[in-house]
Amino acid sequence: MESTLKNIFMIILAGELLMGILGNGFIVLVNCIDWIRSWKFSLIDFILTCLASSRIFLLCIIILGIALDVNFEEIWYNNNNLRRSLEILWTGSNYFCMISTTCLYVFYFLKIANFSNSIFFWMKRRIHKILLIIVLGATLSFCLCILFKDTLVRSLIKYQVNAERNFTWNFIERKYDLLTPQMLINIMFIIPFLASLASLLLLILSLWSHARQMKDTGSRDPSTEAHVRAMKSMISFLLLFFIYYLSHIIINSANTTLNTFVAKIFAHVLLYLYPSGHPFLLILWNSKLKQASLSVLKKLKSCMNLRKPTFP
Repeated sequence: MESTLKNIFMIILAGELLMGILGNGFIVLVNCIDWIRSWKFSLIDFILTCLASSRIFLLCIIILGIALDVNFEEIWYNNNNLRRSLEILWTGSNYFCMISTTCLYVFYFLKIANFSNSIFFWMKRRIHKILLIIVLGATLSFCLCILFKDTLVRSLIKYQVNAERNFTWNFIERKYDLLTPQMLINIMFIIPFLASLASLLLLILSLWSHARQMKDTGSRDPSTEAHVRAMKSMISFLLLFFIYYLSHIIINSANTTLNTFVAKIFAHVLLYLYPSGHPFLLILWNSKLKQASLSVLKKLKSCMNLRKPTFP
């Protein structure tokens, strides 16, 4: 039974990673083709391209880590430098995925929301500078993390290896040894997440205010539709991000208490749902990407119809 579950979860995991690369690759391809044709790269297209590219890199790092773990287990567990390098690459790509997502939702908020506030108007006119400050601040914080948190990464790897190999550790000691380095490394994720959450709440407030103004007309104008689309995208991101960090808790629990391969694979399936599933939601809520995807599906459908054998 356990072997069957392992195989099922591994197939799901492989399909999930493949779909993630295809979805993110589609976003990059569509935006790059549009840029080549028009020689214009809008800010939203640039943000989406950076987000998709960072997720492709993240998924490639994940696939490399899984391949090393499965095929070269002894080298993987004995070579701490290799594990540390991949851990840093994973943390960096994951962090810049988060920053790109934050820039995307700050952009949605500043472009779509409507407030009668001088500070908001000032931010709206300087949206490029604000996003640049976010990216530069994130880059600086990541560099500081690499410089001063290297010992924490080493500690995290050591405790993960020990947790997987030594099942006789005291539960309390193992729990805190694993949790403390991970919490310190993930502190830098809090600010961009809070910025995304604040953008969502302010956008909801803007929609509520706009709905009150449009109540007498009894119709939904383009601004209302834009509010709703942006909110759907933000809520889907926050939901997937919650699942993403819930899976981290499951993985830590699997390392410290459960010690079962099935629990770890199940947690990884949940973990990769965020970088693999979110691009398809972005395609769904973006008119240009949605139109391009429908065009591709129509061409694939026509190609399949042409290949069908015809009988007299």
